[in-house]
Amino acid sequence: MSEDVELVNLGSCCSCQKEGPEVRNAVMLDKRAVISGHGWGCFVCGLPNDGAVYVQCDECLSRNRPAIWACRGYPATEGRILIEHLMMPFEHDMSKHGRDE
Repeated sequence: MSEDVELVNLGSCCSCQKEGPEVRNAVMLDKRAVISGHGWGCFVCGLPNDGAVYVQCDECLSRNRPAIWACRGYPATEGRILIEHLMMPFEHDMSKHGRDE
């Protein structure tokens, strides 16, 4: 039995800049994304979808290579920014997750 699988394009790897289907790993950062509403959020503690992410290819993830770039917003379409330029913190409110920080 064969299934048609549509691969999601995440753009280039934030470590090595490779593009293609091997770039399929998204990692949340504890920094605010450049484009509000186009990142990760949390339903439990009420965080809006403003958290920055970076994406990596399978090889960079498995070799634990550091990310240099972060996604400005949506990974495939809104470009990259150097992680060091992300200054605003973005973290869970642990008191709303049933435990204190």
